[in-house]
Amino acid sequence: MKKTKFGYIAPVEYLDLIPEDADFHLILAHLLKDKQYAAYYREKADRGDTIICDNGAFEFKRSLDPEPLMELIADSGVKPTYVVAPDYPFEPWSVTYDSCINFIRMTAKEDYKIMAVPQSETGNWKGWLECYKRLAELPLVDVIGMSILGMPNAFCELTGTKDIATNRIFATAYMIENGLINTSVQHHYLGLGDGPRELIVQRALGVMDTNDSSSPFWHAINGVLLDDSATGLISGKSKIEVDFHIERSKKKHSIDNKSMSVEKMIRANINWMRNILEE
Repeated sequence: MKKTKFGYIAPVEYLDLIPEDADFHLILAHLLKDKQYAAYYREKADRGDTIICDNGAFEFKRSLDPEPLMELIADSGVKPTYVVAPDYPFEPWSVTYDSCINFIRMTAKEDYKIMAVPQSETGNWKGWLECYKRLAELPLVDVIGMSILGMPNAFCELTGTKDIATNRIFATAYMIENGLINTSVQHHYLGLGDGPRELIVQRALGVMDTNDSSSPFWHAINGVLLDDSATGLISGKSKIEVDFHIERSKKKHSIDNKSMSVEKMIRANINWMRNILEE
């Protein structure tokens, strides 16, 4: 299977549990206002780690505008490798494409590179593919983001389901079969669908270069261990929105009649992810 770099997304109070040897990260622009968060990733950037700074489109269903996004990065002192250009889920593909071109112009003097995320209206898979094609051909776009919003939103017309993993797997396979993958760019799969085992299929398909998720941390915080079911989450993905400023918990959860601390569960989930990434 293709080697894939994985970025652990953790609430601020749990950043220290991200493995020290993890050298790929996706950071959230709106959290750069937090001094502890910014300091942690300044150190990672300074030691040479690869850092993608996201634009808030998933958290807020609309990207931060270019100026506030650039200001957050500049004020934080974090030097990301890539910044995600503003993208617009559920809107015509041309809105995202035009916005990316504008962002490239605005950031011409910046040190970071550009990641672009194709989007389209619901069911408009042809529009999504056109957006992908055009964004991947832009000379200053180095990474394409394969979104857990954009791809299910577009390919649901073909698959008949809104399931994130199903749609992204189908879309990736469709693109491979029809010779639509642009191999001159890297492909970052944003987040995971209904379970982290999507990683296995995507790695087998061979397009995914990098991936990120809060799943190992957030499920452990909520008392859930990743498992050997088809998705890795036999009871399904947590419906609770990730709280990045949740206080560090000292409570213990009962797992198979044994008591486990949140920290121990996080470490167990991290080991589970590492096994998946090494299979």
